[in-house]
Amino acid sequence: MDIEKVSEFAGEMFLNCRKSEAVHIGGLPWKIVAQINTNYRGIADNQLGFSLECDASKKDSNWSCECSATFRIVSQKCDGTENSTGNHFRIVFDTVEYQHGFGYYITFADLMDEGNGFYDESGDKVTLVIDLMMKESKTEKPEAFEDCFC
Repeated sequence: MDIEKVSEFAGEMFLNCRKSEAVHIGGLPWKIVAQINTNYRGIADNQLGFSLECDASKKDSNWSCECSATFRIVSQKCDGTENSTGNHFRIVFDTVEYQHGFGYYITFADLMDEGNGFYDESGDKVTLVIDLMMKESKTEKPEAFEDCFC
């Protein structure tokens, strides 16, 4: 997911969010959600929240799936700068718990710091990626782990 106009997004109101288009994996629609959060533990800077959402509630009222996900901010530098990797976690998504991630992934000051290499100043964008591995889904027949990019 590319966040365009990051400089504007960073200054927007608390809890404003942007969502990617849905990508269907294992018969379920998945979205990356980027959200603004502020004033966490006394930090004055806005923070980027970064999460994965399974938007299957309209498909079936009784669904669940076990997944593993790794969150990354893609480096915009071509000099070998590594991507940012958040915690890798394994979780069950269902009709109640359909969104998981990090409410406070990185401050916008750190995200846009030229030295970190995550922000493309000329294009005013940041690229978020989630590596998703899905074990099984109650709405579909179980399948082998499938490594996919959202």
